[in-house]
Amino acid sequence: MRVLWRILSYVGIYKWQLVLAYTTMFIGLAALLAVPRLVEYVIDDGIDAGNRRVVLLGSLAIVGAAVGQGIFIYIRSYLFQALAERVSTDMRAEYYRKLQTLSFSFYDTADSGQLMARGAEDINSIRRFLMFSMRMFIYGLTMIVAVSIILLRADGSLALMALAVIPILVFTSVRFGRIVRPQFLNVQQQFGDMSSVLQENLAGTRVVRVFAAEQREIKKYDQSLQDLFDWQMSAVRIWSKYFPAMTMLNELAIGFILWYGGRQVLSGQLSIGTLIAFNLYMVLLMMPVRSLGFIINSLARAIASGERIFEILDVRPPIRDKDGALELANPRGAVRFEDVSFRFPNSEPLVLRDIDIEAAPGKIVALFGPTGSGKSTVTALLQRSYDVTEGRVSVDSHDVRDLTLTSLRRSIGVVAQDTFLFGTSIRDNIAFGNPDASDAQIERAARIAKAHDFIMQQPQGYDTVIGERGVSLSGGQKQRVSLARALCTDPAILILDDATSSVDTETEYEIQQALRDAMEGRTTFVIAQRLSTLKHADEIIVLEHGQVAERGRHDELLRNRGLYARIYDLQLRDQEELLDVAD
Repeated sequence: MRVLWRILSYVGIYKWQLVLAYTTMFIGLAALLAVPRLVEYVIDDGIDAGNRRVVLLGSLAIVGAAVGQGIFIYIRSYLFQALAERVSTDMRAEYYRKLQTLSFSFYDTADSGQLMARGAEDINSIRRFLMFSMRMFIYGLTMIVAVSIILLRADGSLALMALAVIPILVFTSVRFGRIVRPQFLNVQQQFGDMSSVLQENLAGTRVVRVFAAEQREIKKYDQSLQDLFDWQMSAVRIWSKYFPAMTMLNELAIGFILWYGGRQVLSGQLSIGTLIAFNLYMVLLMMPVRSLGFIINSLARAIASGERIFEILDVRPPIRDKDGALELANPRGAVRFEDVSFRFPNSEPLVLRDIDIEAAPGKIVALFGPTGSGKSTVTALLQRSYDVTEGRVSVDSHDVRDLTLTSLRRSIGVVAQDTFLFGTSIRDNIAFGNPDASDAQIERAARIAKAHDFIMQQPQGYDTVIGERGVSLSGGQKQRVSLARALCTDPAILILDDATSSVDTETEYEIQQALRDAMEGRTTFVIAQRLSTLKHADEIIVLEHGQVAERGRHDELLRNRGLYARIYDLQLRDQEELLDVAD
């Protein structure tokens, strides 16, 4: 009930539309309930009495009731469908907005296929419930109460015999709902698992083909489909047992009415018109009773889906703006790490320990170390992708936890090693962080990133659509577009996370030369595996096992003959060996 009431709370926003929808429904229902009485009137007072005027007037009244019912059914259907669409749109919007607020730690363990399934199929289940089942429940309940009153007034003993089956039908429907709801929860979960397999395969389709793994992936997807089919058939088997039982009880009730009511007609205690009207009312009554199974089915799906949706909506992100958070206005880019230690959520070992870094505006700080030493984690803490476990990270003397996330992240431009581009135009990708950027700003950023020349060689220049994840560009071209995107925001702080890993040495040199002007007045953090990239840094921080092993400029670290110098010697030796092989 908690989940159901929460779903219905979204409907409450449109209460006047809901009132109008139910008003038209009740008027149409009144027209429908008048028909059996009119039939009784035509038969008993018209046909049986030989009164043609009554037959004509009664028939016209039935036609009028049918026309009125049709008009109000149309209005009712439109209003309920529009209401369901509005609510589902609101839920999708809220769901998407929630996904935008969730922290990186949530996505570290989240399944993207499940998230997509919740935003699509689960909300569709709720939409179908609101469109049909919610209306049918109120409609059916009103029908049962109204018809029961009419039948009891017409013939108490016959009505009690006919209505005796109703409690049995209701009990059966409620029991059916309790049994089938867990089945539908499993169906929705498995639908999400199937979506995950499909989404992962589409994202990695090139890897699948490179390794000729198509058949294995097909078997994997087939197994996911089979599991979904098995859960659905489990629910179908329950439904198949329920529906015949409901139909049998319905027919038994009608049979008893004909037997008992027929005897009353033969004995003169009941008119033929009343018996026919009685049967028509029972047919009307059995329609909502028989639909109880569908309503319970839809309700079970909606509640199961609601549980999955609200599970996400109720996540309280650990990374969020505190009350009274400050706007970082006109950032200078002074960054400081003070005794920073960090461990990932739900993880025991510290990833970083006692990190102290101070970077003045306009300075270049390089982070270097073996894989897993914590280089990218340092910059993630600066962006507040995670919060520090101990210590403090500050920008312009403000603890990043005291700043609004939007103002903090707008002051930071990031070029990641794993470049992600949207399947839109090159222009839109460069201006992604600054949608109001002029053509001149976009072109300037592209020129600094050494991307302008190859962009102009594309079929439509800056308006060329590059496909999903920038598939039509080379690795180096994608890196340069990503770099232009970061520069287009004119950030006070620039993070280059192995940003030149996919470009050749010549292009890397050109980008480094171009970045000298771009980094003027900005604090720049550079993460690179190529030591040649770090030579011009004002300070190089060498990390090992999450701790600062060395720090200093390039020449100083070479003279120290520590970890930095050893790796530098290895890289030079590798280059010499490659040259020997080439010779």
